[in-house]
Parts: sequence; C-alpha cells; structure tokens
Amino acid sequence: MTTLGALVILYHPSDAQLDALRAWRHACDALLVVDNTPQPDARARELCAREGIALLHHGNRGGIAGAYNAGLAALFRDGVDAVALFDQDSSVPAAYFPTMRDVCAGLGGRAFLAGPRIFDENARSFLPELATNGIGLRRLRIEPGTPMQRCAFLISSGCVVSRDAFDVLGRFDETLFIDHVDTEYSFRALSRNVPLYVVPSLVLPHRIGAKQRHAIGPFEMTSMNHSWQRRYYSARNAVQLGMQYGLRFPVALVPNLLTVWQVVQIALVERDKRAKLAGILFGVADGLFGRLGPLERTRPRLAARAQRVRQG
Repeated sequence: MTTLGALVILYHPSDAQLDALRAWRHACDALLVVDNTPQPDARARELCAREGIALLHHGNRGGIAGAYNAGLAALFRDGVDAVALFDQDSSVPAAYFPTMRDVCAGLGGRAFLAGPRIFDENARSFLPELATNGIGLRRLRIEPGTPMQRCAFLISSGCVVSRDAFDVLGRFDETLFIDHVDTEYSFRALSRNVPLYVVPSLVLPHRIGAKQRHAIGPFEMTSMNHSWQRRYYSARNAVQLGMQYGLRFPVALVPNLLTVWQVVQIALVERDKRAKLAGILFGVADGLFGRLGPLERTRPRLAARAQRVRQG
C-alpha cells in the first residue's frame, strides 16, 4: 500500500489556521507540521501536543526551502512513499488524499511530482497549466474529464513529491530562500527527466498575493501588492533562474519578463513605489552577482531598517 504523508508549513499562523490542523491528522497517513516562525509558536506546540501531531520547529532557516527540506527528510526517514506540501492557509478538498494516493500507486516507485489545478481566489481564475519544450510555452487544454497530464511547472502548495523524486532532485535550493523556489525545482526536474503531472480532477483554492484590479482609462490592470522584500526575492531569484537554466532552457528567462511587468504595475498603480522599485533594483543586482540567501545576509542594512519599521 502506498503511504502518502502531508507537510504543513506554519509562519506566524492565525488561531483559525492552527485549528484547521486537526482535520489533517486523519486525512493522510503521516502528518508533520513545521513551525517556520523564527521563535517557536507556543500555540502550535500546545495544539500539536494535545492532538498528537508531529511538530518540528525550524525557525525560518533557509526560508520556505529550508522548511520543505527539513520536513521532507523527516517524513521520508519515517518510511512514507510520497509527501504532499501545503501552506498553512491551504484549503484541501475531501478527495485530495484518496485521489493522490491512487496517483502515487499508479506511478509505482518512480520519480515524479504531481499537483492539482490551482484556483486563484483573488483573481477568480485558474492558474494556467503549461507545457514546454524548453524553448516555448504551451497552455494545456483542461476540460471536464481530462486525465492526468504532463506539465512543465507546479507550485509547491498541493504538490506531491515522491521519495524517488527527492532522491533524484535533491533538496530545495535554500539560497533562494523564498519566491521561485518551486519554479527552480520544476526546472531541475525538467533537466533531470523527472516528470511533473497536473491532476485535473483535483482543484486547490489558493490566494496568490493581495490582488487588486485598477481601471486605467478603457483598460484594466491587476496589481499583486507584494511587499518590497518579496519584490527583492522575486527579482533576484528570477535572474538566478535565467543564469542557471537559460542557456539550456530559454523559457527560464520568462520570470525576468514578469519582473519587468511588476515594474510597470508598481509605477502605475501600487503604493510604496520607491521602496518596491528599489527592492527590485537591489534584487536584480544581487542576482547577477550571486549574492543569495536571506536579506539579513545579502542586505543587512535594509533588513535592519525594515525590522525597525515593523517594531514601530
């Protein structure tokens, strides 16, 4: 029998997000919660102890990539065959674990990643499911009853990583810290012939950014409204993807085009323009020169200034 575990990452969780953990315990074969909050969350510790849920405090070492690595290593050591990755605010459909368990059983002991369709609740639309030959992108046609299909990219939330895939691909890149961590893993899978699959029968609701729509004359523009720190990581890591994979897979340059589009969005409709544009500029520079890791290491003065602002 194929065993399917679940890994849930916490970061300053709300009470409602902690309460939701109770339902996960009986839905999967093994549940591990990684508290990635810098200081251990006492509420998470108390709830997990009371409910018999395994908890690991990782303290944001290596960002979201570090939390994934610690959790995956622990669950695979315990003998599970595959692990589903989730954010603390993930809303998992009832059919998710039975369906994914069948997917894992059907693929046997092979290396693979599989994920559901992602419905962006902010945009009220599905994220595009894409295929690639390394040069161009093609949108998959997903209709009712469409079977599982090969795809090029999966976001981490809801993604199942098989034990063999983790053995072949290795750990998530902790130098990226956050943003494009799953994109890099997808490119790594493409480079090592590890297949990615989208499972159309499963839909995972997900909120991506704090999207807003803005009318500009007869046109409409959507803004993401991420903080300047996220803009920094996104721009920096997009440059790194292009440098690492662009020669072999020119499509790896596409995230840099998205960075350009972010500049347009910020300049036209977002607040805190100066800070966000500076974050992108610093990110591009650090990406080009290979200055990776958390902001505290790459830009200590900016990180210290942001900490003072948060503290009032």
